[in-house]
Amino acid sequence: MVLYQPAIILNHFEGLNLSLTALKISHLEQLNNEIFALLSTRFYCLKIDYLIKRIGISIFIF
Repeated sequence: MVLYQPAIILNHFEGLNLSLTALKISHLEQLNNEIFALLSTRFYCLKIDYLIKRIGISIFIF
C-alpha cells in the first residue's frame, strides 16, 4: 500500500494542474470577452471605418 501512495499523490496533483489550466483558460476567455465588448462599444465607429477602408469601399457624404 505504501508503494501506491506516491502514484495517488501524483494523480491528485495532475488533476489540480488540469483544474488550474482550465481555470486560467476560463479566466482568459472571460477577460477576452470583456475586452471585445469594450472595444465594440467604445470604438464602434473606428472599427467600421477601418473595415470599410480595408476592403476598399468609399462612402460619399452629400
